[in-house]
Amino acid sequence: MKSPVVGILKRNNFKIDSEIEVYKTILDFNKIENISLDINQKNFWNTIKEIDLLIYKWGHDHHNFQIATTILPIIEKIMGIKCFPDLSTCWHYDDKIKQYYLLKENDFPVVDSFVFWSKDAATEWLDEYDSFPVVHKLRNGSGSMAVKLVSSKREASRIISRMFGRGLLQTDVSLYHTAKTLNYNPTKIFRHYAINFRNRFIYPEKQQFWTRHKNYAYFQKFLPDNQWDTRVTTAGNRAHAFRRFTRPNDFRASGSNKWDIDPAKIDMRMVRTALEISRKLRFQAMAYDFIFDENNEPKIVEMSYLYGGAGYPDFMNGYWDENLEWHPGRFWPQYFELVDILEMPDLKVPYIETDTSYKKAQIE
Repeated sequence: MKSPVVGILKRNNFKIDSEIEVYKTILDFNKIENISLDINQKNFWNTIKEIDLLIYKWGHDHHNFQIATTILPIIEKIMGIKCFPDLSTCWHYDDKIKQYYLLKENDFPVVDSFVFWSKDAATEWLDEYDSFPVVHKLRNGSGSMAVKLVSSKREASRIISRMFGRGLLQTDVSLYHTAKTLNYNPTKIFRHYAINFRNRFIYPEKQQFWTRHKNYAYFQKFLPDNQWDTRVTTAGNRAHAFRRFTRPNDFRASGSNKWDIDPAKIDMRMVRTALEISRKLRFQAMAYDFIFDENNEPKIVEMSYLYGGAGYPDFMNGYWDENLEWHPGRFWPQYFELVDILEMPDLKVPYIETDTSYKKAQIE
């Protein structure tokens, strides 16, 4: 049997990052040929023809989005080359509206949301809606930066006018909102604004190409009294889960870096639902963020194939199989992804040490 060749496409035209290095470490340890790809190289498409699997874990910025949505359909559907992520897994990535529509139409438990494509429709809804506060979100973004709790009709009206007017950038947030999102950490706040200043005025070529959001409005029902959310991640027919506690005096958990990885404290309804969704919708891997509604029923806030990162707690202490049996141990989602896609169940796992800011997270 011919040994597979794996191509790893760099993100952002910079060096391969620590998350991608996990794939490379596993492949090297198992003596599986892997090559680094650069889409700007003249021989890119000829090199693609020589590989059996493309790994391109594209991220939130518009630059990666443009590349991924352009080349992945051709590589997977026309050239017949396996990809991670494949189209079933990533066509809705970083788009909360697509995710809501997909989950809702498949009768999965998603938080009630309100999507509008015209100002008149949004205004008509607002005239009748009285359940404040409500959560406003941009359809793209991570880390809760573009998530805001809206406390009144007047505030919601201003947002609707802005969204159907000049629009919003993901960076169009106040200092207070930014500070709260970054846990009032002065180092993180300074770094955030320093990077924005550098990218805008000194090195504009390093801009993240964030697009201006306009001509739609997206609100989500606010479910109070959730002191944590539960992140359930799937890799094939395996699942892991941990709780992420909210920030002080805030309803958002993403980015708090305060986790509880005890499997005994996980509501197994969430694990069961996550595995069911991934199986039905044929996701190679997926992360689901769950909270509870007023009836203590689990609801999905959003999902993402690109979850965590090197050093994040996904699969760090074990996993549940499809029969919900727990298997303790230190695992890597990248390992499971390679096992499934390459169909190599005997793949070995080396010791992996990563350099990541998540080492500073509080884990219980």
